[in-house]
Amino acid sequence: MGDKKKMPQDRRSVKKKSRKQRRQEEQILRLGAVLVSLLVVAAVVIIVAPKRSHTVIINHPSQTRDVEIAAPPLETEGPQEGVAFVRIDTTHATDGDPATEAPTEVPTMAPTEVPTEAPTEVPTATPVAALTAAEALGAVDTTAQEGGFEYLPVFSKADTFERKIAITIDDCFQVGNLQTIASSAYKNGGKLTIFPIGENLTKQGMEETLKTCAFELGFEIENHTMSHERVFKLSEYDMAKQIWDQRQAVNELLGVNYQQHFFRLMGGDGSSDQRTHNYLKQLGFYGIADWSISGSNAELQELKNFLQPGAIYLFHTTDRDTKILTQFIPYVASMGYEMVTMNELFGFEENQVTAYQPNQEMPIPQAYEDEYRTHKVGDYAYNILLMQDKLRELGLLVMDGESTGYYGKQTAEAISEFQSQKGLPATGVADSATQRLLLMGS
Repeated sequence: MGDKKKMPQDRRSVKKKSRKQRRQEEQILRLGAVLVSLLVVAAVVIIVAPKRSHTVIINHPSQTRDVEIAAPPLETEGPQEGVAFVRIDTTHATDGDPATEAPTEVPTMAPTEVPTEAPTEVPTATPVAALTAAEALGAVDTTAQEGGFEYLPVFSKADTFERKIAITIDDCFQVGNLQTIASSAYKNGGKLTIFPIGENLTKQGMEETLKTCAFELGFEIENHTMSHERVFKLSEYDMAKQIWDQRQAVNELLGVNYQQHFFRLMGGDGSSDQRTHNYLKQLGFYGIADWSISGSNAELQELKNFLQPGAIYLFHTTDRDTKILTQFIPYVASMGYEMVTMNELFGFEENQVTAYQPNQEMPIPQAYEDEYRTHKVGDYAYNILLMQDKLRELGLLVMDGESTGYYGKQTAEAISEFQSQKGLPATGVADSATQRLLLMGS
């Protein structure tokens, strides 16, 4: 009986103790919940607090460096075209436990590399040393070689497989347009050959422009007469003066003696005039600069279609030509062509520069033996003008105004009639025998 009474007491004692423990545990849990809430709030405050410093890792081809910036990282929705990107390292330590965030990309204005097309392989000519005018016979007019007189080459295209062309600029009436054209050529890795009229060298801004072109950009300055005259129609003295005065005007402007190599005729007319060849040789010129195609008389697409190795392009500084050139020059470069000077195209050395000698007297044209070169329809020459004068005296040719020096259909018919009267083959072509008989009477 005694044992049965003790057991219930022990059970009640145990039950009371268990309830007490449960109350303590509940209190502890409530306190823990409060502490956890406080910790969560503190953590949120730490996480959302403004970050005042970031380490920017700049990925550069040659180096990696850390740069501290004060501003917070920019928020972007994705890569932006035209800008490079850098990686933001936002690693921070909190109570010894690193909390990491995903790397963020932000734009920077550092330049990006633009993909370029792989160069096209083209046949290349074997490099050669600089040539003399007599050696540069590729793709030049050699029909003027008659008798013992040596005519200079007439350059209209280079005989080459290399992707090289020459862009030539004539007259230069508009200085601003010349600057625009020169800038476009320079930006596209090209060079120009400039043929200014001597009288245009006094235009405002021309001196600085041509000095920059010649001495800084490697362009070439050549001869296009002093006042844009058709020299084949002038007397020998006046013809020589047109060439000499322009040359001296260039020297004065550049402040050096600048040995020109190429002469361009107005309109390209008169390339068969013996007197002109004779005087150009005397002054050390290498030849007459003709052209393969005139950009002043062609549309942009036609110029693109014509693009070929060795071509010489003729342009002027008109608004129309300037607009076309600022489109054509980048196109030439994009097609893998190199725009070079006339000297470079034909393998000549650069124009020689020596100390300036002002007030030089014009050399009088040297004597030469008249070859009476054969002339036919399409030619321009001083001898043609003389023959027209004689034919008019004989009543065989009727013309309005002065004789032109141009061998046209009327002149050919008059020559044919003269040949028939003198018992010569009536070809209408003025060969040496016909000219001697007409002009010299023998």
